[in-house]
Amino acid sequence: MEILIIGGVLVLVMVIISTQIKKSAERAFEPEVIETEDFRLVKPEGFVHPIRDDSGYAFEAYSKDFGERDERNIWRAQVYLTVSANLDFASACKNVRQEADKVLAENILQDASEGEKMCLIESEKTEQEVEFCEFRKIIESKKQQKTYDLQILVLKAFRDSYAGRINELINSFCLK
Repeated sequence: MEILIIGGVLVLVMVIISTQIKKSAERAFEPEVIETEDFRLVKPEGFVHPIRDDSGYAFEAYSKDFGERDERNIWRAQVYLTVSANLDFASACKNVRQEADKVLAENILQDASEGEKMCLIESEKTEQEVEFCEFRKIIESKKQQKTYDLQILVLKAFRDSYAGRINELINSFCLK
């Protein structure tokens, strides 16, 4: 009888701990404002921002869900922010165009803040036989003497389902 009581208590403790872990994991996929001394952006719902010192990116995030069939090991959407002190605006835009299989749209924004240049590029590219839609927001800051390149990769099959979150990310990304 004592073993049953101990077993019941142990199961109860495991259920409570499991519930806490699930709630914590769910919070990781909620929208979140990411703010550093240089930039600000909003991580949309359904993305997780892993905290890693060795990533090489100023910011990165991945969708909660993966692709289907042959793409089942690839996140449906990936976000990377690269900061470069050596790359100028024209070269950054040129590199993106050259890496793309097809550029769908390019817009150099005239309403950028003073001392900034800004470009939006939408393209398609294939990496290891996987088709992606790619969205880039490139900002050059004369004040910070850096070029910021926000790259969003979405599996082509899921472009429409991520359109709102892509727009939220692009529109929220700004420099301080």
